Amino acid sequence: MILPASYRLRLPLSLSVSAIATALLMALAVGLQTLANLREDQGRNALSLGHAMAGVMIQALRTDDVWLAYSLLRGPEGGGADSIWIVADANGRIFASNQPRRYRLDQPLREALPWLPEEGDAVLGQPTGRVTPVAQDEVRRLLRLPLAVDDSRVGELVALLSDAPYLPRFREILLGGVLVTVVVLGVLLPLGWLWGRRMVAPLVRLADCMARVGREDPRRMSCAVQVDASEIGQLGQRFSSMLDALAEKAELERQVVQAERLAAVGRVAAGVAHEVNNPLAGMLMAIDTYRGTREPDAQTRQLLDLLDRALQQIQGTISALLVEGRADTRHLRPEDLDDLAILLQPRLVRSQAVMVWRGAIARPLGLPAAPVRQLLLNLLLNATEAARAGGLVRLRLAQGEGELRLHVDNTGEPIPPERLPHVFEPYSPDRPQERGLGLWVCYQIVTQLGGHIRAAVEDGVTSLRVALPLGREGRE
Repeated sequence: MILPASYRLRLPLSLSVSAIATALLMALAVGLQTLANLREDQGRNALSLGHAMAGVMIQALRTDDVWLAYSLLRGPEGGGADSIWIVADANGRIFASNQPRRYRLDQPLREALPWLPEEGDAVLGQPTGRVTPVAQDEVRRLLRLPLAVDDSRVGELVALLSDAPYLPRFREILLGGVLVTVVVLGVLLPLGWLWGRRMVAPLVRLADCMARVGREDPRRMSCAVQVDASEIGQLGQRFSSMLDALAEKAELERQVVQAERLAAVGRVAAGVAHEVNNPLAGMLMAIDTYRGTREPDAQTRQLLDLLDRALQQIQGTISALLVEGRADTRHLRPEDLDDLAILLQPRLVRSQAVMVWRGAIARPLGLPAAPVRQLLLNLLLNATEAARAGGLVRLRLAQGEGELRLHVDNTGEPIPPERLPHVFEPYSPDRPQERGLGLWVCYQIVTQLGGHIRAAVEDGVTSLRVALPLGREGRE
C-alpha cells in the first residue's frame, strides 16, 4: 500500500488501516475459536453418548442382537449422512452401523475404513476413548471407544464426527460477529481519523511555519507551535529558538546596514560642512557689518533678521548631520515660528495645499532654536509634499508636563503599514526616487534633544508626533 506523502493524511490513514486490520484479525480469531469450541463441544457430547451406549452395545454383541445395535445407532443422528456410527465385533468386522447401505454387515472394518490406525496405536489403548482429527477427511473427526467386559474385548465403537450439524449455527455466530465488527468500525474509523488529524496538527503547523522561513521577515513571523515535553513540543521549542536567532540576526544586519549608511552620510556631511561653513560665516559677517555701518529701516531690519536666522538654520542643519554637532545656544523664540510660516508660504502656493496652524509660543523656550526650526521645517515640507493639491496640512503645538508637543498631520496618501517602521531610516530602499534624509534628520534632531518621535496612520490621516523636553526656563 502506497501512503500519501503528507503526514496530515498518512497518520490518520494509518490509524484507520490499523483499526480495520485489527478488527478483521479479531473477527477471524473469534471465528476460529468459536469453530474450535463447537468442535470440542461436539466431541465431548459424542464421547458422553458413546459411553452411554457402551453397555447396551456390549449386550447386543454378546447376544448377537444386530437390530438392537442398529436401532440404538440410528437414534442419535436419525440415520443422517453427516456423522457415522459403527460397531465392530472382536474380529474387526462391522456388526451394525447407522448407514447399513454404505457399511455392510460383516464387512471388515479395515476394508470399510482403510485409513484407520493399527490396533497397536495409542488411540486403541485409551479405555475411555478419544476424539482425533482424520487426516484423510478435513471435515471429520474420529472417535474410537473400545468395548470390553472383565478386561476381555468384545468389540469397538467407532464414530466419524462431521462439522455439518453445527455449521448453520457457526454461520449465524460468524454473521453476527461481522455485523458487530462493521458497527464498531463505523464508530472507530471517524474517531480514529479525527484523533490522527489532531495528533498530526502540531506537526503540520510546525511544517507550515518552517515553509514560511526565508519568504517572510523573521522579526514579524508569528507561529503558534506546540512547546511542551513531547518530541514535537521539543522540536517546536528548538524552532522557536531558531526563529528568535534569525530575527536577532536580521535586526543586527539592519543595524549594520543603517550604521554603514550613517557612516556614509557622516562622511558626506563632513565634506558639506567644510565647504558650506566658510561661505556661511562670510555671509553672517557681511550682515553684521551692514548692521554696524548704517541704521536700516524697519523693513530692511526684518529682512536682515530673516536672513540671519535662515543662515543660522543652515548651520544648524549641517550640525544636525554631524553626530558630534554642538547644540545651538540660542533659545527658541516666537519669531522663529513666524519665519517658518514665511518660508513655507511659497511651497504651499505651488502645491495648492492648505495649512492650518494651531498653537503658538508666547516667550522663548528652553530649546535650541536652529534644530527645532529645522525639525519643524522638514516635517511641514514632507507633509506639504504628501498632501498634494487640495490636501490639508495641520500643525498643532502644545506645551505642558515639561515638554513641547508637535503634531503634524496631512490628508495625503497614507503610509503603508509595512513602511511605518522604516520611515526614519536614511536612503530607504522603498523610496529610491527620494533623497531619504528629511525624516532621518528629524529623527537625529529629536534624539539629540532627548525627545521622541513616532509616525502613525489613523483614519487615513498620516501623523508625525514629536515630544521635546523643555529646559528649566521653558518649564518655568
